Amino acid sequence: MSLPVLLLFGIQLLCSWAVSHPAVEPPPLLHAPACNDSAIEAAADLALRQINANQREGYVLGLYRIFSVQEHPQKITGSVFYLTLDVVETECHVLSRRLWKDCKNRDLHQTVFGQCKATLYINKPRRIVHLYSYECTLQPVPSSSFLRICPDCPVPGCPTEPKYLETAAVSLAKFNKESEQAHQFSVLNVTKASMQWVVGPSHFVEFTVQETSCSKNESIADVSKCKPLSSDLAHTGLCKGSVVNSQIDHHQFVSISCEIYDPQAPAHGERGKHPGRRTEKPDQDDDESHEHPDHHGRKENHHKHPHKHEHKHEHRHEHQHPSPSEASHFSPHLEKTVGWVKVLPAKKENVSLHTLPEKQSEHIDGKPVPPEKAKPVPAPPHTHGVADVKKLHTGRSEKPGLTKPATGPAILPFPEGPLQSDACPGEPKFVNSILLPLLPRNPVKIAVLPQQTE
Repeated sequence: MSLPVLLLFGIQLLCSWAVSHPAVEPPPLLHAPACNDSAIEAAADLALRQINANQREGYVLGLYRIFSVQEHPQKITGSVFYLTLDVVETECHVLSRRLWKDCKNRDLHQTVFGQCKATLYINKPRRIVHLYSYECTLQPVPSSSFLRICPDCPVPGCPTEPKYLETAAVSLAKFNKESEQAHQFSVLNVTKASMQWVVGPSHFVEFTVQETSCSKNESIADVSKCKPLSSDLAHTGLCKGSVVNSQIDHHQFVSISCEIYDPQAPAHGERGKHPGRRTEKPDQDDDESHEHPDHHGRKENHHKHPHKHEHKHEHRHEHQHPSPSEASHFSPHLEKTVGWVKVLPAKKENVSLHTLPEKQSEHIDGKPVPPEKAKPVPAPPHTHGVADVKKLHTGRSEKPGLTKPATGPAILPFPEGPLQSDACPGEPKFVNSILLPLLPRNPVKIAVLPQQTE
């Protein structure tokens, strides 16, 4: 009799253990906050500030909308944010060091759009804002997207074509002759080019310039032969020039407007300093301007070619306060920011963010990049399975990039897809009827990776 009683007692004891110790569902490793949350808006702003500050070529990127965001709260204070941002090029060159919110968006037909994936660490108690990595891929809107609503808009061209290089040289010669600068400037790089038939063939360019050692009073046949000043002494700038060959009165009209920047601060130890700016531009005769109304109640002033050639000089010095990221106290355990911004060549067929390739040779600031030189930034290794996530939180892992630094945050590989959130994507920051149809509609669902308890 004793054996059956003991067996029954053992079964009851095991059942009681099973009931009294239910499995605890671990909390999710990543959270998906609302894209319109004020804290997420601030994180996106800080990420774009640091992306733009890290660039030496190209244009300042502005925020169109927050597509998705994932937050990884740290065991130490702070959070790591994995942001996917829909961005556009602004009219500001990165040499201006302007904040993206202070820059004007380009006209519809000049829109260059894309996405940035940024990994940002924010630790408010320690005043740390650090961008770990970013990858931005952009592309101009195809001509087919805007020619239907603006058939006479300028058609983009290749900045390296001789006709556009000549347009830059001719318009810069006018600037060198009539400006108040002490030295002459040479063309550094043609960054934008377009063509339009107005009263004849008209070519328009944007290009960067650098100060040379040739005095303004010297008679120089080819300013490109002048030796550039050293970077700590040379002014740089962004110019917008045009050459219009009228077939009505057989006259050539040249216009030029340049924004000149003070010499750049040294690369190290000068994070909070920005070059001053001053603008020099010729008088613009509104009666001779060629403007095309857009479909949003404002005018798109594409091109103005004056019949007057007097110069009006406006000198403006602006000073920026350091961004929150620049005022932060950076920990020595934080890794150096790595990333890139790629602008792919324009395509005739319709494109969208769904069709943009992940990696491809591109023109950065107008310069062709050979395929062998277009090296992707090394990304941290991807993890698969639960074991590596557990090691991530315990600080023990055999895979590089998964061990949490002693005082730094734990950085995961960028998630393959966005977590679902009813409030994502966020609201666009401005209206662009051409851009919205080219953007993805909604994030896709993926499984939430749970944390593993010890």
